[in-house]
Amino acid sequence: MADPASTPPPDFDEFRHLIKERYATLPRRLTQLADFVMSSPDDFALGTVSSVASHAGVQPSTVIRFARLFGFAGFSDMQDVFRARLRGRPHTYRDRIDALRQADGRLPSVMTLLDGFSDAFEASLRTMRLHMEGDRLERAVEILSSSETVYLLGMRRSAAVVEYFSYLLGKLGVKNIVVGSATNMETEIVSFATGRDAAFIISNTPYAPRTIDLFAQFEAQGTRLVVLTDSPFSAVVPADGVWFELIEADFKGFRANSAGMVLIMTLAAAIGERRQYPADSQKSDRSRTRTTA
Repeated sequence: MADPASTPPPDFDEFRHLIKERYATLPRRLTQLADFVMSSPDDFALGTVSSVASHAGVQPSTVIRFARLFGFAGFSDMQDVFRARLRGRPHTYRDRIDALRQADGRLPSVMTLLDGFSDAFEASLRTMRLHMEGDRLERAVEILSSSETVYLLGMRRSAAVVEYFSYLLGKLGVKNIVVGSATNMETEIVSFATGRDAAFIISNTPYAPRTIDLFAQFEAQGTRLVVLTDSPFSAVVPADGVWFELIEADFKGFRANSAGMVLIMTLAAAIGERRQYPADSQKSDRSRTRTTA
């Protein structure tokens, strides 16, 4: 095992570099925690020792040991590095454009921008494929394909994914409603949803309060839920239903939507297949049952 650092890293980038540098020498439990730190820094910044340990699959004492290994006095000192990262994140798109400037003040070349965005998109897809659970994906397809109407909800950055999902479902003949109204009638639209329907919801940090309210309304009405979010601590994780944790990478504050796009294309194709060939889907399900029995 690596020796403890004499001084803690001063910022998140240095900390991430140090973790990568020492990753191969870490014991298995510390490696698990390092994976969580690298993939979910926002959750680490906002969580407690217990919640972080639970999500990483380790004991709380392992979190303290991890902090001390990298030179921190304890969890709180280590967490301060992650919270500073959140405070320093560009908030407006003008801030993000300014963040693109290089150290000498010059703007990067167009090819540098292309490479940066491409790397972020590829990172999002790699993370999704690594952590996707086939059983959970099958359950989401079953919920959505068996619904009378699929209600689609996503605001701000998520709206583009929701609108494309609606386009795909419409082309496949699947009845769907995008929950969005210029007259602020979302509550009334959602009120028509029943237990025979499903709601597909996308919400990421920072969670739109309106999305949270409508999510709660769907849940109270007994509408089946499929949710895409970026954290197990999200305000839109359903008590019942299916949810996916998608970590979308970013480039200089511009966050990708690549994993979400690939996932909704996968769901749409599978839903269309189930609707068109329901008997074949049932045979496939029975075959999987016999195989695993």
